[in-house]
Amino acid sequence: MIFTGEVARIVQLHPTRHCNLACAHCYSSSGPREREQLPPEVVDALVEDAATEGYNVLSLSGGEPLMYPHLERVLRAARAAGLVANVVTNGTLLDDERVALLAELAGTVAVSLDGKPEDHDRMRGRPGAFAALEAGVARLAAAGLRFGVVFTLSERNCSSLLWAARFAAACGAASLHVHALDDVGRGAALGDEVPLDETRSAVWLAVGYLRRTFPELAIQLDLADRHVAARALEPPTADDGRLATLLSPLVVEPDGTVAPLQYGFPRRFALGSLHDARLGELARRWRSTYPVLRSACCGPLRVLRDSDDVIDLYRSLAARV
Repeated sequence: MIFTGEVARIVQLHPTRHCNLACAHCYSSSGPREREQLPPEVVDALVEDAATEGYNVLSLSGGEPLMYPHLERVLRAARAAGLVANVVTNGTLLDDERVALLAELAGTVAVSLDGKPEDHDRMRGRPGAFAALEAGVARLAAAGLRFGVVFTLSERNCSSLLWAARFAAACGAASLHVHALDDVGRGAALGDEVPLDETRSAVWLAVGYLRRTFPELAIQLDLADRHVAARALEPPTADDGRLATLLSPLVVEPDGTVAPLQYGFPRRFALGSLHDARLGELARRWRSTYPVLRSACCGPLRVLRDSDDVIDLYRSLAARV
């Protein structure tokens, strides 16, 4: 949630844009030819400072985090700092060695899914991508590792939501995370596949049915209604001087940019770059920007609070601030 002191205070770390796939919807335009990545010493300092600033979850995404050459080092640093490290992967590289590493050091592994095999392979740009994901998920289950499925919702695959829940339950996943397609990065070319207003509302209702039907799955939907907006408008209950009291999620991009809320959020609200200063110093400077961001977000949040709409909250805020 926005501006929150809730239990999960999250740093989303994108350490690399290198990936074995070039997915059509990739928000960071990652791919096999991309080599941008954060130096390990910068990540070490980030992890240390994130714990000091009150964060307790480090969520690694990409690019493909399993291709980041310093992944084990990051996971061990997170454990030493008291952070739970979760890893979001496309699932195609989950061999026995990597699964063993994740079983030792990761909290939860989330595997990205784009629908039925043909839809998944189309979005991933590679025949057999779904089969490789399925094999990787089977290894996670065999290792007894807690894992979830992240379903990227689009206009084209929204009818596959029930199928995705069945797939997640059948393969032993602990959770299903439904995240709407965002038209940023390479996904900007898929504007006609971003879920429409009526689709978001229908999915909002459908998730209630799925929660009753699949009680074994913790189902999270990244859409917001008036109740979410009302909570987001509430001021922090106790600003203890740490950044996590004011801002979660915090996003760290492969070029070192530290941004609020989501990848690519408008740069005038960014905290700065980890190549210029450590997180603690960036946070200290950013406190003067925080009221400006909060004020800019309040208008859209009030509109949502007073409406019956269901929206992709961070995408909506990024477009309106």
